[in-house]
Amino acid sequence: ASSLVLEREIEAYKREHQGPIVERAGELFRALTLGTWTGLATGWSGADEATLRCVRDGGREVDVEGLSDGTRDQLYLALRLATIERFAVHAEPLPLVLDDAFVHFDDARARAALTALADLAPRAQVLFFTHHERLVTIAEKQGAPDPRS
Repeated sequence: ASSLVLEREIEAYKREHQGPIVERAGELFRALTLGTWTGLATGWSGADEATLRCVRDGGREVDVEGLSDGTRDQLYLALRLATIERFAVHAEPLPLVLDDAFVHFDDARARAALTALADLAPRAQVLFFTHHERLVTIAEKQGAPDPRS
């Protein structure tokens, strides 16, 4: 019983004290995956290495290796955006350059990702390159300027 109580307390402590980047990345990950994933959790592997796990609705955690290519790309983008946001608070932000970063995103998730980039744009320069016409169309429908002009 004491082992179970200790485990629960450790988990509660981790949830309460997760770093601001992981917390923000979890929020972005939830938005980028349209709520399919509810956040991120940190922990330790059997080899005492820090791990990052993705949390599904209901609390089930999945290792990064268990994600699809598109979801893994969305996780990476969420971590990158959270890091840039945090950095921009303390220093002049570097530009974010993305080259066909949404190849594995369906249209709905691409819209969510473009919204996240638009939210970041007032604080950091965002350069988004693509040769996929569907992404240009989605961006234009969201009010982005025509990049071909």
